[in-house]
Amino acid sequence: MTQITSEVLLVADLFMKGRFAVPWHQRYYDWTEEQVSELLDDLKEAIAERRTSYFLGSIMLVHSGEHDDVWHINDGQQRLITLSLLIAALCRRFAARRKSDSPREQRSLRLLFNRPENTTTNLDDTTKDTPRIKPPRQDRSRFTQLVRGHDIGTNGKLTSAWNKIVLFVADLTLVKARRFFDFLADNVEIGVLYVPLSEDANAVFEALNGRGKQLDDVDLIRNHLYSHFTGRGDNERRDTVHGNLESILPNSRTARRRQEYFRCFFQCRFGYLKKTRFYRDARSKIQFSSSRRNISDYVYRLVEELADKRFVELFRTMSATNPNPEFLAAFMRASATTSHKRNLPALLSELVGYKVVQPLVFALLRKFVESQSTAVPEMRRLIARNVHRSLSDLASFIVRVSFCEAKFEPSRYEAYFANCAMRISSVTAPADLDIQTELRECDERNIMDDVRFASQLANVELKDMKRAKRLLFGINALQDREARALDFGGCAVEHVLPKSDTYWPDWSGFSILGSDAGRWVYRIGNLTLLGNSDNFARRRFNASFSAKKAVFETSPFAITRKLGELKKWNPTTINSRSAALAQAASQVWSFYRPLKRNA
Repeated sequence: MTQITSEVLLVADLFMKGRFAVPWHQRYYDWTEEQVSELLDDLKEAIAERRTSYFLGSIMLVHSGEHDDVWHINDGQQRLITLSLLIAALCRRFAARRKSDSPREQRSLRLLFNRPENTTTNLDDTTKDTPRIKPPRQDRSRFTQLVRGHDIGTNGKLTSAWNKIVLFVADLTLVKARRFFDFLADNVEIGVLYVPLSEDANAVFEALNGRGKQLDDVDLIRNHLYSHFTGRGDNERRDTVHGNLESILPNSRTARRRQEYFRCFFQCRFGYLKKTRFYRDARSKIQFSSSRRNISDYVYRLVEELADKRFVELFRTMSATNPNPEFLAAFMRASATTSHKRNLPALLSELVGYKVVQPLVFALLRKFVESQSTAVPEMRRLIARNVHRSLSDLASFIVRVSFCEAKFEPSRYEAYFANCAMRISSVTAPADLDIQTELRECDERNIMDDVRFASQLANVELKDMKRAKRLLFGINALQDREARALDFGGCAVEHVLPKSDTYWPDWSGFSILGSDAGRWVYRIGNLTLLGNSDNFARRRFNASFSAKKAVFETSPFAITRKLGELKKWNPTTINSRSAALAQAASQVWSFYRPLKRNA
């Protein structure tokens, strides 16, 4: 005989089943405002689209063993508590217009409180009523106050969720609030799994959450795309769409990389899509973009483009540590940058660690890929040159920001770059590939101005050794006119004044500063490059500046050999060298002039 049963219930029917308690071992309410907003927006969207139902997922109820109508919520407390808060906020709205909305006020109170169905009362008379849901101990008092119509001022996740819900309900007109409540009660469905007390509820919970594969945004998007080919006459196109989407997977070896490609592609098409709302926003954009045309035709072409092997391979190349050498060579030939120190391989190596630039890099390089099969040779060369200029500008911007910021914040630039990628994707003239306007719009620190950039960089304490190494290696390439083949991986950042304070008393220029000497250690003027083994080549290497000079003088790096020409090392020297290196950096990571329209 089956012990565990299940059914799908409407929200109103579920709440009227009795009382629900969150077991002591469950976590407290922890939905963020963003998660609450997603639920509210989904429900609002379902109503706007005139859907007949909205499925809110599944919950697991375990019989308490105390009373027939008391259940423990082993999975789903976040949703049930959020729904209760939403019903409570709507109830307040109806209570304010009791004369016209008394039936809805009465119904919402029956959903919130364990009271007989034929009882008539109002929100002002709920002092002795028992809420249907009993949250964890920490949230219980606040939750009870809220559903009884009293405001609370305590900080916490529950309060934040309530404030978000109240603002949402306040923005609804009275007609929309009524429609929202009716849809919530009579059209929102929840799958309910009933587990008797005799069963091991934790084992059931683990089986539910530990088996199979959780759907990610890509899975949801694919399902949405499939949903437009369910008619009887769609068999052939459905098979084509399925084959195209499946063909992407072998070229994206991990779920994370696949997710990155989908988001990159859709942002080039639609502009900025927030990562935490990627599926919802992408679905909305698809619906909106196809609103004036046959949606299945639109989706069919969209999937063809998404699965185009040229674009999938392009994304793999631009995001890989070993880009396709044939593609790199073809681009450098077309753009005449094969011998350029900052050619495409160099630019990609500078940008590969910054996922925020992926849509823009993809949009630019895609223009070159498309030109290979459509444009005449001269046009292909012009597109390649202009793409290289914009990629160089982008890399200069990103590298400059990363040098001057203590921590690079992608969120400050995501929307700018994604929207710029959308613009680039739609242009046809090579001159329109220039991106300096967009870069200047998000240049909060004015790092595109050489003087201001050099001034900021000269005073930076650069503690990120990866960024410091890139800075020094780039400046060394500028100073080493012989262009020796030096290995980026075969060198390390060296602090002239040692990082360890045990050596500072022996350094005459810093001995009187005591602990204040430490503020000079990470200034760029105190940094240089050495081979990975050079630190151990001489005894007492960190004893004094003169002890280090012997190693500096024989270094393969021009930037380091110059240190051997100095007689002393002190704060004045560091200041002077910091300014010189910052000035050199502005030359290495420079910007092209904006392209002319008739280029």
